[in-house]
Amino acid sequence: MKRSEVEKLIQSLAAPQPAVRWQAAARLAEVARRFRDALTALEAALRDEHPFVRWQAASALARVRTPEAAAILYAALSAGSPSAQSAALDALSQMRGADVSVLLRALENPDALVRQSAVEALTRQRARAVVPRLTGLLRDPAPGVRKAAASALAYLWDEHAISPLIERLGDESPLVRRSAAYALGARRVRTALSALLHALDDPQPEVRYTAAWALGRIGAPAAIPYLEKLLRDTALDGMVAAEAARAIMTITCRGWRRLGCLFKRDHVPQLSAEGA
Repeated sequence: MKRSEVEKLIQSLAAPQPAVRWQAAARLAEVARRFRDALTALEAALRDEHPFVRWQAASALARVRTPEAAAILYAALSAGSPSAQSAALDALSQMRGADVSVLLRALENPDALVRQSAVEALTRQRARAVVPRLTGLLRDPAPGVRKAAASALAYLWDEHAISPLIERLGDESPLVRRSAAYALGARRVRTALSALLHALDDPQPEVRYTAAWALGRIGAPAAIPYLEKLLRDTALDGMVAAEAARAIMTITCRGWRRLGCLFKRDHVPQLSAEGA
């Protein structure tokens, strides 16, 4: 890229249209290794008023993959606004060898968005150091943090989290309830059977869907009569009923037929059990 093109992209970071600014930030990642002012411009874009521009600037810095770019992201965690810190955490989660101790400190941040981003970053890094903290984070005052902690436990398992996860099936937030059901199903926690059966009556269809998925993963025949009641559920354009049918199929498959049933199940278009 020519010098004149780089200067034009830097100028575009001041454009009134957010789409122009985030596209400029994305392209500057290509040249920030060679042009110091491009790196400086991305650092300034972390303070942009638009969240997607901030996110794109942080992501661009992660793609630069230099110590200088990483230093900018770490500096944003100590001096940036909560939104800039959240964007920096998301970017650091993409970087190999990110400093896990810095990410762990962000769990103590007074801003809920930063704490949530820290949990999500540590999960993407598969940082086992966060595992002892997840059970406590399931009781965080912010639903976004509780959801992130429940989702993390699907990948970074802790046996001590079983009871707290079951408790979260009664959380006031449907997103938390759904993430808890996903984690319990992903880990095939058979002691959660009763609570998941109760979740099949949840007022939110996304929670019923994920509870059905989880029961299919656990594979308990006792769940079949309860799942059959969902076969008439018309929510989500019939996807709740379809997931109940898949769960029943998975539970009833036995012997050499089981592999074929699971293959068929995994190749049916469906709503993501984990959710957003």
